[in-house]
Amino acid sequence: MNLQRFSSICLIFLIALSFATAAFAFTAPKAEGLDVDTVYSDPFAYKGEIKVRGAVAGLESEKNWFLVIDYREYVACQGTSCPAKWITVSVSGKLPESGKVVEIKGVIEKDETGKGGFVLKASEVKVK
Repeated sequence: MNLQRFSSICLIFLIALSFATAAFAFTAPKAEGLDVDTVYSDPFAYKGEIKVRGAVAGLESEKNWFLVIDYREYVACQGTSCPAKWITVSVSGKLPESGKVVEIKGVIEKDETGKGGFVLKASEVKVK
């Protein structure tokens, strides 16, 4: 086998190994519920309690709010740095940590101070 072919095979192997290592290193916790993008597209279509899954992208402790981005986007982006849309979540208890995957049970309420003119008022927040 000539040196050029051997070098090419080694390079392909190293690139494949890099991708496999990166994919293995980032594994998002499993979460159930509606996706943020789905709810954001028509929030007032949801009546009563719903369950939403996502990742905590920011905290507003003075308002007892946190911002949650779409779970699928979190997985694809491997973090919370590239949200296109998010939902403002109002919670009465302790705020979850930024970057954590959460399942939120709650109801949609009209609130002009929330992103999109609404907030998800949480009755339960589970950190995954």
